[in-house]
Parts: sequence; structure tokens; C-alpha cells
Amino acid sequence: MILAAVLAGAVIVLPLVLLGGKGSSPSDPPPLATASATAAGGSAAPTTTATVDPLAAAKALAAKPATGPGVFDTSVGDFASHFVGNGDSGQVDGGAVPQITNGGKALTFAIPGGGERSESVPRLPEYHEGDDVWVHDVSTLHDLPVGTSTWQLVLQWHQNGDNGSPPIAIQAGGGRLRLANVGTDFQDLGAVGPDDTIDLVLHIHFSRSSGAAEIDVWRDGVPKVTNYHPPRGTLLDTGDYMKIGLYRDPSITQDSSMTTTRLVVGPTDASINATGITPR
Repeated sequence: MILAAVLAGAVIVLPLVLLGGKGSSPSDPPPLATASATAAGGSAAPTTTATVDPLAAAKALAAKPATGPGVFDTSVGDFASHFVGNGDSGQVDGGAVPQITNGGKALTFAIPGGGERSESVPRLPEYHEGDDVWVHDVSTLHDLPVGTSTWQLVLQWHQNGDNGSPPIAIQAGGGRLRLANVGTDFQDLGAVGPDDTIDLVLHIHFSRSSGAAEIDVWRDGVPKVTNYHPPRGTLLDTGDYMKIGLYRDPSITQDSSMTTTRLVVGPTDASINATGITPR
């Protein structure tokens, strides 16, 4: 997940050195919390209104580097070394090769009108039957055509086979952010604007069985999808691998990009510092 504050300041663009390749619709919480009290003796105390930062919980999570067995955190070590993927490995098609930006602390994916793909593969294991993964992703959109009625992915777990829609994808379209299972059965994650910062925590249990497969999603620290058992499961064949970046219908004519400033992946909520921030 990406914090908007991280993107402040000058942008330095460096080429990414890439080494080959591989529902429910809960309403958004109100932005303001109002508290009032009645003073002793029955007189009303003045009503006070406090502004609530919807990203506060996720910012607190992202402020802590995550380390330990099986943990991946782009804030630890060299940012570029965490990713694989370039045009030769099939991760770029009509878009730009992902670029390291923000002084080496972010990865930007850009697609011109008519382009299809600018993605990278994090250096993570392939996920198989019975595996669990927890993910914190913070990414900021730039001029994304969120009103489009066609498909547009910002994050996905893809099956080993090359063909077909992925079992797990985060899509932007129709002014909404959605979780999709093999391109269908959309679960709403709330409204999305063309320049929004998307801050997500996901828990995935991988299985070819719909009953065993499970996905939970929190956005800005608020639960959006809980105990979701996707109809097609979270595996379509022997394994899934994660891809991040933009992948969209080439009929989209608008230039756009996305910058990822933080990606944390681990086997448990505690391993990515999410304990207590993602109540279920």
C-alpha cells in the first residue's frame, strides 16, 4: 500500500534493473466524527467536531519495517531488488518498463492510450493449496480512467497457465474499486478517484475449493470484504504468483500511471504488523 505523503517532493526516475521473469458492498465510513457531551446540571456542552484521518491505521502499520522468516518488505534494503519483470518476460505490452522513482523508494507503472500492460513480479514464492498470505499494498493512481466500464487491474494473483482471467484481482472501474474472482463475482471495495491513494490489506487462503478458499480485504484500515469464499476458488491450477502494476483493456485511450511506495507480504497478520489494525 502506498502513502500519499511519501510521494511529496521531487521525482527521480531511474530504470528498474529487472532480472527476468516470471458481493457485499459495505458503505464507507463518514470522514468526520462528532462528539457532544452534557455538562453537570443539565446544561449542554458545546459540540466539538474532530477530523478523522481514514489512513491513520494504515500509516501506523506502514511506519514499521517488517522483518522475520518469510517476510517481504520493500522498505527494507534496495527497493528495485524486490521485483522481477520486463518486456522480455511478458510483463510489459504497449506500456513503459516500470521505473524506480521517488529517490529509489517507489515503483511507477505507466501506460499510454492504447497500451495494455506495465507490471512487475515481486520476488515472492508461488502459492499452492493450503497456503496463507497477508499483504499490505499502498499505491497511488495518476490520471487513472476510473470511470471506464471495461477491465483495468492494479493488483493480481495469476494462475500458472497463461490464458484466462486471474483467480484474484483488484480492479478499478465504474468509479469503484473491486475484488474480482476470474473476472466475475465482483466484491465492492468503495469509491475510487483518478488520483487516489489505494491502501489495502489482504488475507488470502489458497485453495481450488470454493469452500476452503478465503479472502479478506481491509481498505484504509476498514474491513470491506470478510470471510469471502470466491465461487471459483483462489487457485485455478497448481499455483498462483503475484503481479503488481497496471493491466487494462487496450481500447482505453487515456494515458495513466500508478506508483507503488510500499508492499509488505508475510505468512501472518503479525508478520506484516497488521495485528490490531485489521479487526475481523
